[in-house]
Amino acid sequence: MKAFTRVLLKLTLFLLIVAAAACGAIGWRTYQRSAPDYIMDQYLSLLVDGNDAKAYGLLDQSEEDKMTQDEFEEAVKGKQYGLCASYTAQELEKRTDNNGNEYVDFHAEFRNAEDAVQSEENFTVKKQAKAAFGVFDQWKVLSGHCMVKDLEITVPAGSELYLDSRPVDAAWITRDGVPSSLDRYRIPSLLPGKVSLVIRHPVLESVNTTLDTNEGSQDYSAQMALKKSAQSECMELGISALKQLYAGAVKEDAGELGLFDACAKKAKKFVKNQGGVFHKENRAFQSVAVSKFAPEYGTPVFAEGEDGAITVEMKLGYHYLLREDVTTDTEETQEDGTPVQETKRDSKSGDSSATFSMTYQNGAWSIASIDVPLIQG
Repeated sequence: MKAFTRVLLKLTLFLLIVAAAACGAIGWRTYQRSAPDYIMDQYLSLLVDGNDAKAYGLLDQSEEDKMTQDEFEEAVKGKQYGLCASYTAQELEKRTDNNGNEYVDFHAEFRNAEDAVQSEENFTVKKQAKAAFGVFDQWKVLSGHCMVKDLEITVPAGSELYLDSRPVDAAWITRDGVPSSLDRYRIPSLLPGKVSLVIRHPVLESVNTTLDTNEGSQDYSAQMALKKSAQSECMELGISALKQLYAGAVKEDAGELGLFDACAKKAKKFVKNQGGVFHKENRAFQSVAVSKFAPEYGTPVFAEGEDGAITVEMKLGYHYLLREDVTTDTEETQEDGTPVQETKRDSKSGDSSATFSMTYQNGAWSIASIDVPLIQG
């Protein structure tokens, strides 16, 4: 009986020693893993080995930019870490944000089989709120290195921009080297891959498309044509301008040319010259009518200056009808032998076209310049 007790005690002691050793080993491994450089090394090793699923398990999920496993695997596939033979990582900085969160930044170099650097990238690990076994720190890798950073999207000024149906923050507009007629959004961070893009503007056609963030920055200003409603506004303004010019020429009085503030000198010159044609040699010119308008619109041009204007050239075709009273001698004569005269209303018609430079600024269209040919009546 005593021998059995001694064996039992030895066995219990042995098991305690084994358990202690196991706990010690587990504790040692856990302690090792509580270091930020250890988790960074593990993560990079998994990326180079092409084990993206396990690498995803080391990602931090406590911040807003969370990635699904599919998004992560698609992102690292584009980075081609698996084509590299080795890597080195160097700690850059330990830091703490305003909320007390602790981070460590690393710089990694990825090398090929000849030990030449293929690419370089910065990574960040974040200390987790919950400790392992209540004692050991835990660190996870931020997914920011997978994100597309500072992608720029250029659109006409005043546009509304939506990515995946969410409005883009106007605070992201940068003015560095950008004409005032354009807005350039610099998006801090986007998931790699395709997102829906919608651009809306008061006078330009909307863009509804898919943006591949991996293709880099994009300029959509050249893709936006004039809206039908804006075309109608420009045509109405052009028609009013033509009528005002010809009415002034008929009266040989420029009067108030309110539609031509930006090109008043040229408008007055036209009224004077056209009026001279209408009334040369004491002609009894009566009126001119314009109709059958057919506009053609050029591509919107975005100004380089500070006024932020959008300019569109409009060629406006039209039909004109001139009316004048023509007095001629008849075969009859008066008592003194003077021929009896009669006056008839004569008309002449034809087709012409005028070119207007239309400017959109501060929510309204105006006429920037005109090129109206004289009608030789």
